Amino acid sequence: MRWTAVAVCLLIVVGYSAVPRYDRSHYSPRHVYRLDYYEASWLQRLMHWDMKYPHVIRLYRVQPETLLGESDVVDLWLNGDINWWFDPPLNVVRIGQDVVFENIPPECVDCPRLPDSVLMP
Repeated sequence: MRWTAVAVCLLIVVGYSAVPRYDRSHYSPRHVYRLDYYEASWLQRLMHWDMKYPHVIRLYRVQPETLLGESDVVDLWLNGDINWWFDPPLNVVRIGQDVVFENIPPECVDCPRLPDSVLMP
């Protein structure tokens, strides 16, 4: 009985540590969308041993809270610049060279166009 309890506790700890851990967030220029960055779990790091800074990125619509997309594990080492391209025909959010979220609705329809310095900091 005692070994069963230890095994269950060990299984919970190992399972919990295999989940990506929240790192930070970035918001779109008008705060309609949010990018959440998660550090890769130890299991993902083991599978992607050649990456220096492995992360998983999720794109959310802020109101209502909706998950629009999730990336695979990507290496953000010198590869993390964010580009918000909401004007048709692109409608894309791009992070570095490896992550592209497509078919993203514009932040608003009748808003004036933002300068490129805001969209591509």
